[in-house]
Amino acid sequence: MTAQGQARLLEILDYWHKVEFFLPYALEKYVEDFKKWETRWLSREDLQHSHWRTFSIPDDLKITGFNLYIGVFDASVIATLCEPHLAACAIDENTFYEEQERVELEGLTCFAKIKLNAQAVPQLDALSLSTAPWALGQTITKGLDALGHQAFEEAKEQLAKLLHNFHGQRQQNDDPALTADEVMYLHQLLCNWARFTPDQDGRAPLALLQVLTQPKVEKPLTQPSAAQVAKVEDEEEADTEIDILNSFFIKDIERAIASLQRGEQPPALLQYLAEADPSKRIDLYTENGRKALYQALQPQCINPGHWPDEPGHAMSLMQQFAINSALGTLQDSGVFTVNGPPGTGKTTLLRDMFAENIVRRARVLAGYSDAADAFVGGKKPQVTFKGMANTYTLRALKPELTGYEMVVASSNNAAVENISRDLPKRKSLGKGWSNVQYLQPVAHKVAAQSSDGSISELSDEDKPWGLICAALGNSGNRKALQERMFFNPVDSTVPHKPLTIRQWVDEYKGPSFKEARAAFKKADEAVSKALEERARYASLLSEMSATDEHSFLGLQQQAFHQAEQLKASAQQALDQHQQKLQASKQHLASLQELERLIDRGRPAWWKRLFNTPAARTHRDEQQENARLQRQAHAEINSAKSLLDNSLIPKLEEAQTSLLFCESELDTRRTQWQGKCQSLDDFAVRLGRPNLPGHLSELEDRDFQINGLWHDAALNHLRSTLFAAALTLHEAWLAEVAPSGSNGKGFSANLTAISLLLSNKTPEDERLTQLLWQSLFMVIPVVSSTFASFANQFRGMGAGSLGWLYIDEAGQAVPQAAVGALWRAKRAMIVGDPLQIEPVFTLPQRLVKALGQLSVHTANQAFAPNRVSVQSLADQNNRYGSVFRNDTDEELWIGSPLRVHRRCIEPMFSLSNQIAYGNKMVFGLPSAHAEQGAPVYSSSCWVDIPGHVEHKQVVPKQIEFMVDLLGQLYLRDGELPQLYVISPFKAVRLALQKAIRAAAWASPNHRPKLPSGELKQWLKSSIGTVHTFQGKEQDTVFMLLGADLDHAGAAQWAASKPNLLNVALTRAKRRVYLVGDFKLWGSLRYFEAVSRGKYPLKRMGAAAFLAQLNPLEEQISS
Repeated sequence: MTAQGQARLLEILDYWHKVEFFLPYALEKYVEDFKKWETRWLSREDLQHSHWRTFSIPDDLKITGFNLYIGVFDASVIATLCEPHLAACAIDENTFYEEQERVELEGLTCFAKIKLNAQAVPQLDALSLSTAPWALGQTITKGLDALGHQAFEEAKEQLAKLLHNFHGQRQQNDDPALTADEVMYLHQLLCNWARFTPDQDGRAPLALLQVLTQPKVEKPLTQPSAAQVAKVEDEEEADTEIDILNSFFIKDIERAIASLQRGEQPPALLQYLAEADPSKRIDLYTENGRKALYQALQPQCINPGHWPDEPGHAMSLMQQFAINSALGTLQDSGVFTVNGPPGTGKTTLLRDMFAENIVRRARVLAGYSDAADAFVGGKKPQVTFKGMANTYTLRALKPELTGYEMVVASSNNAAVENISRDLPKRKSLGKGWSNVQYLQPVAHKVAAQSSDGSISELSDEDKPWGLICAALGNSGNRKALQERMFFNPVDSTVPHKPLTIRQWVDEYKGPSFKEARAAFKKADEAVSKALEERARYASLLSEMSATDEHSFLGLQQQAFHQAEQLKASAQQALDQHQQKLQASKQHLASLQELERLIDRGRPAWWKRLFNTPAARTHRDEQQENARLQRQAHAEINSAKSLLDNSLIPKLEEAQTSLLFCESELDTRRTQWQGKCQSLDDFAVRLGRPNLPGHLSELEDRDFQINGLWHDAALNHLRSTLFAAALTLHEAWLAEVAPSGSNGKGFSANLTAISLLLSNKTPEDERLTQLLWQSLFMVIPVVSSTFASFANQFRGMGAGSLGWLYIDEAGQAVPQAAVGALWRAKRAMIVGDPLQIEPVFTLPQRLVKALGQLSVHTANQAFAPNRVSVQSLADQNNRYGSVFRNDTDEELWIGSPLRVHRRCIEPMFSLSNQIAYGNKMVFGLPSAHAEQGAPVYSSSCWVDIPGHVEHKQVVPKQIEFMVDLLGQLYLRDGELPQLYVISPFKAVRLALQKAIRAAAWASPNHRPKLPSGELKQWLKSSIGTVHTFQGKEQDTVFMLLGADLDHAGAAQWAASKPNLLNVALTRAKRRVYLVGDFKLWGSLRYFEAVSRGKYPLKRMGAAAFLAQLNPLEEQISS
C-alpha cells in the first residue's frame, strides 16, 4: 500500500470517527423498556431529598447495584449548538423532511454512566463516557476541525486524572455511599471537562438512577464434572480505560486506524474502502455478463456441500452464481456482495455457504488418521483468565483447520436472530432429512431451557436438529448459551433429555472418528464423481454444440481429399512416364530394325576398301544409327531410373498416405459417433438436463428459477455429504473432548470456551483467537449485531475470523461494519439498498460539514446518511449490474438475486417496476390468492382526503384505521395479524395514541384486551418502515397522511422508491394504501400504483369497511 493510499484510508476512518463523536446516547429510549420502579429521574430539587436513593422493589428481589446516568440534557441541542458552524452546508426542502423522519436527534441523553454497588459506592473505574458533550464543547470553543482521535485521547487522560482526584478526596468520607452533593459535583466536573454546560432549570432532570436487582433465591448451577468452573457474574468485564457510552463503533474504528498505522493490511476492510475501478466491472445483464454467468455455473464450480433441503428444490440461477462466485473470489480473502431484494432467498444462499465451509473443514479432518492429529504438537499453550487463579492447558488447532470460523452480523437484531435461531430448527430441513442431527441433545437444551432451568415444550417444527449456529452478540445471549450449554443438567426423567456438552461427550454412542472419516470420504467421493460426470457432460456438450459432423471431420476429410489428389497425381505422372518409356523402347526397336536393314545393304568389300561414295553413305548410316541407338538406350535407362527411384516410390507413398488418411477419417467419424452416443448416454443418465441453447436464454423465467445443473439425485448426494461432515465433526469432538486420560486434551478448551462466553478475558490476549477457533469447531456459526461485535470479539485482531456474513447490509451505516471487516479475512455482504435506508441520528448538514474536513470524504461518498454498508461494498464487486429505476437513475449493485418468492400480484409487479427495473422474476406457483382473513378484500387504494391537524396527521385517516381495527377485533375476538406502516413518525404516534384511547381497546371492554398484549401489538404491528425491516405479513396497510397544503412531506416520501417499496414487499397477499388519492396518486413512484400498468382499485372508506365480513356472510346477508 502506498503512503497516499494509506492516508486516504485513514482519513475515511477518521471522518467516521468524528461522525460517531456526535451520536448521543439514547437514554430516554433505553428507559422505555424498564418498569417504572426500576428508574428515577433526578433533578436538583430531587437531590435535596434524603430518599433520592431509596427504591420500592418487589419482595422477591434484592438490590445488587445502581447505574447513575449523569449530565442529562436534550439531544436536540446538538443540532442547535452546531448550527453556527454549518452555514456553508444548506439543505433543500426534501432534505428537511428527510431529516424529520430519518434523523432521531431527540429525547434525553447524558454525559456518562457511573456504576454503583449495592451500597451505592461509585465504581469510577467502570465509568462509561458519552463523546457527544465533549464534541459539542470542542466545536463551540474551537470549531469542527479541532475534533480528532488524538485530542479525545488527551481529554480522556485529563478526565481520568480528575476522577482519580475525586476518588482520593471521597476516601476520607466515613460513609462511602455517593451523596447528592457529590452527584452535583460530578455533574459540574463533567461539564467543565467537556466545556459544555446544558441550560437547565432546577426541575429539569440532572441525572437518572437505575436500580439493579436479582432474585433473592437463585437456582444453583450444578457442575457435571470437576473440570468445570463456578458460575460467573452476568456482567461485562470492566476495561482498564474509560468506556464509550454513546458509540458502539468508535473503539473499533480506533483499532482499525492503529492497525493501518502499524502497517497491517486487513484484507476485507481494505477492499471495502478501496477506490472503485468501473473499468473492471462485468454487467451481468450484458452479453459479456451472460458469458461470465454461464462459465461460473459449470458443474465443476458447484459447491459440494448442500443444506439438507428438499432434493427437488433448486437454487435459482443467480443464487447459484452468487455462491459459486463468492467461493471462487474469496478463496483466500476479500469481499463479495449480493443484492437480495425481499423474498429472493438470501437465507437459502447463506445456508449453502455454511454447508460448504463445514464440508471443507471436514475434508481437512478426514485427512487425519487420528482425531488428535488435528492439534499442533510440541509445547501446549496455557491460559489464565483475568481475575482467576486457575490455569488451563489448551490444545491448539493446526492452521489448516482454522479460517472456517463463520459469523453472521447485522445492524438488525431480528435479522441475525432469524438466521441463528431458525437454522437449528427442524423446519429448516427438508422432509426427507429427519435423521440429520448435530449435537442435537445439546441444541435441544440450548433452545428449550429457560433462565430458571426449566425445559419448555417445543413444537415439532421448533425442535432443533442440531447446534449448527448460536445467537450471541450481547452479554445476555453469550451468558445464556454458556449456562445452557455447560450448566444446569436436566432431570433424567425427561424423555429424549436435553444434555450439556459434557454430558453429550460422556454419553456419545455414535460412530468412531475412523468410521465417520470413512463414511465422509465415501460421501465426498460420490459427490466428486457426480460432479465430474456432469462436468464431462458439460464439456462434451460445449464441444458438440460448437460444431457439426462436417466441421468435426473437417481436417481429416481435407487431408483425405488431399491424399487422394496426391495419389492420383503420382499415378498420372507414373503412367505418363511409362508411356514415354514405351515410346522410347519402340523407337530403339525401330533403330535396331533399321540397323539390320542397313547391314543388309552393306556395299561390297572393294567399295568399302576404296571408300566409294556408297561405302561412305553406308558407313554414315551405320554411325548415325548407332548414335541414335545409344541415345535411345540412354533415354530408356534414364526413364527406368526415374520410375524406380522416384515415380514408383511417390506413388507407393501416396497410396500409403491415402490409406492412413482414410483410416484417420474413419477413426474421426467413429469418434463423432462415439461422442454423439456418449452425449445421449449422459443425457439419459442425468435426466436430460435443461440447458440453454443460447446465452440469451439465461434470461428466460425457467432458467432463472431452476438454475443450471441441479437435479434431485445430485442434491441428495450433496446434502448427504453435508450430513456426513457434521457426523465427522461430532465423532472428532467425542474423541478429543472427554476429560482425563480418555480424551485428547480438548476438554480444557471447552472449559475455556465456557469462561469466554461468560465474558472472561485471557491474561494473554493472543490466546483469544485460539479460544474462538475452538468454539467454532463445536458451533460452526455464531451471530452478533454490529453493536455487540467489538465487545464479543475483544482481543481478536486483524484477519482473525475466517468468514463474515453481513445480512441486511442495505440498512447498516457504513462505519458499523468497520470492526467486523477488520477482523475478517473474507466477507459476504448481503442486502438491498432499495429497501429502507439506514437510521441515522445526525443532521445532514453536520455530516456534510465533517466530510468537508478531508478531500477524500468531501464528495459524501462515505457519508452515513447517503450510503450503506451494502452500497459502499457494491462499488468494488466486479460482478453486478447497472440498475435503472423508472426514472433511469443508475446504481451499480453487486451480484443481484432475481427470483422473488414472497409477494403475489400486484405487490410483485409494482415493486418490480418502481424499484428493480422490472428485472425481478416471479417465482411463486400462483400470482393470485383467494380472499382471506383478516380483510376480505382485494388490494386497493382507500381514498380518504382530509386536512392535516399536526405535522402529517390527517384525523379522518386515523379514525378510519381505528374503526377498521376495532371492527376486526370485535369480529374475531383478537387483534388482527396485519401491519400498518406510515412514512411518518407523527402518523404512527397519532394512530397508536388513538387506538389506546379507543373504546374497543379498553381493558373493560368485551372481549377483554389485556393491556400488555395491546402494548406489544402496537409496538410490533404499527410503525414506520424501519419497524418492519426484514419482516413479512399477509396483509399490510400503508397509512399515508399529509394533505395538499402540506405536500412537501408527501413529495419527500415519494422522492425515492424505498418507502413505498418496503410497504409493498412486506405484504405477501394484499396491500392497502390509505390516503388522499389526489395528492399521492400523481407523485413519483405512487403514480405506478394509481394509474400505472398495475393500478390499485380506488375505494371510499365506507365501501371498504362494508367488505370486512367474510364472503359467505356478505352473501347470506
